[in-house]
Amino acid sequence: TPIILTGPPGCGKSYWIQKHAEQLNKQLFVCPCRKDRTLRDGRQKLHIWARRTEPAMLWLEGADDLTPEAQAFLRRILETHASDVLFILECRDAGRLQEPIRSRCTIKKMMCPTWLQLESYLTESFPLSNKEDIKEYLHPNEYSYRRIKQCVVLQQQYPDVWKRTMDHRKAERKEVEHLSPNDLVRYIKQGYHPELLATSLLSNESVLKDYGACIELSGSLWAFLGSALDKVHTTTTKQEE
Repeated sequence: TPIILTGPPGCGKSYWIQKHAEQLNKQLFVCPCRKDRTLRDGRQKLHIWARRTEPAMLWLEGADDLTPEAQAFLRRILETHASDVLFILECRDAGRLQEPIRSRCTIKKMMCPTWLQLESYLTESFPLSNKEDIKEYLHPNEYSYRRIKQCVVLQQQYPDVWKRTMDHRKAERKEVEHLSPNDLVRYIKQGYHPELLATSLLSNESVLKDYGACIELSGSLWAFLGSALDKVHTTTTKQEE
């Protein structure tokens, strides 16, 4: 049965597919659907791969980006592929796949990894990496295999850049302790992450509601942060008076 593998970016979908192919001892073929949304270049390959008599796994990378016409073609392939061929439809939003495709597949959902999973991945794939430094740098909401690999590249290939990156993150965290609306322009110039600064204000129920509205409307986090800092500062001043 074909598998729809879904989850947010960086949750380890690619890593899981590669490991799954190894475990099943299947040859892995990749069809980059995000680059070929109409399958104009990949249709002939899919026809050939889907009829292989040897164990194979076909990884459709970004299957949810396929056009309706390409999905109709894929549906026909899924109805006729060889029994030794396993289709993996990797996507971020399974709801964008047509119902006839979803009904023919098993859906596997992946969540963002925990630190224990990332630590195990580092030990296996990058044994020389400094895991403690990476753990100190990342916030829990940044845990992803993609961010882990970025950190390892900086650590091992650009140590000076990694040091500056760590120093910048430490300075950013110190600012959280005494945020002020008067320093908003400086935060922007320093390149601090507005979401990190804003998160520290979300204990205020009114600010939390504004944050939810901002995220829902894909608004500017810097604009939200400025408004939130003014609101918190005004509330604190009134309480002191």
